[in-house]
Amino acid sequence: MINRENLMKTETLEEAISLLFNRISTGRACIFTQEAMTGCVAIEYDSLGKSGREETYKRIAEDFKRRTGCYGKNHLSFNVGSILEIGCGSGLLTTELAQQTNSDKIIGLDISGYMINLAQSNLSRKSKEEIEKIKEFWERLPEYCKPSQGDYEKLERNPPIFNRIRFVMGSVYSLQDAGFQNINYIVCRNALHRFQYPERALKQMHQALSPTGKIYIRDLRRNANWKTVMERIGEKRWQTQTLVEDYIGAMASMLTTDELEKALHSLGITSFEISDGRYISDGIKSPDNIKEYEQDTEYVCIIQK
Repeated sequence: MINRENLMKTETLEEAISLLFNRISTGRACIFTQEAMTGCVAIEYDSLGKSGREETYKRIAEDFKRRTGCYGKNHLSFNVGSILEIGCGSGLLTTELAQQTNSDKIIGLDISGYMINLAQSNLSRKSKEEIEKIKEFWERLPEYCKPSQGDYEKLERNPPIFNRIRFVMGSVYSLQDAGFQNINYIVCRNALHRFQYPERALKQMHQALSPTGKIYIRDLRRNANWKTVMERIGEKRWQTQTLVEDYIGAMASMLTTDELEKALHSLGITSFEISDGRYISDGIKSPDNIKEYEQDTEYVCIIQK
């Protein structure tokens, strides 16, 4: 079992890696060589995401729109084009992107079939919730303008959100081979560090963009203040040993902003901007009792084709 007290006393990431995994870590190191998240770790992250973090996904989606200039759902009927989320996990952010934009083609891609199954299940659940909300609204309408039985049947056949989202099992390293091209927006949140070959992943994402496309990357910095990183674990993670181990192990594979900038330049990508991770999402509050430390521990990188 993880000794919380001893782990909280560590002064550096390297010290924590040594304590948990009994190995020396200097620079970026992939503690976990399997990129796909499966089994109990997948289930626990899905549960963590659904237990009071809905506001976090709303803030991320709003931040994505603000930083990339992507129009929101209330901007007339303008279709923003395709949105591809790389490393979508259980699809919680993918669904939020669908709810906040007018994109008619939203794809969640993950290498884990386990995660794709969870994403499909979450999407089905969310669609049923939306159907019930619409039915409740329809029931309150005056008789003369109530929808017909045919409208109810159509709603069941083509639920909101569901027909705009597609989840696909696949690798970020083979986007071109899988036919992903001319994508208007690519979102990669807390996934870049999972890739053992981030340069290859960045190259594939950049090539998959449309001529005016943009990439939104949000991830943690390996060189963030360690005490702040430890505080960010949060009580929910502490309840599950595997999540704490995954969190610390994943920190070892995070990029610093200098490393990311160097990787982009090595690929000949020069049109990008890296900034701290503060959310540009006025009006959306942080979840109650959850300290996110996004400004202190995360970065956001916007890449334009």
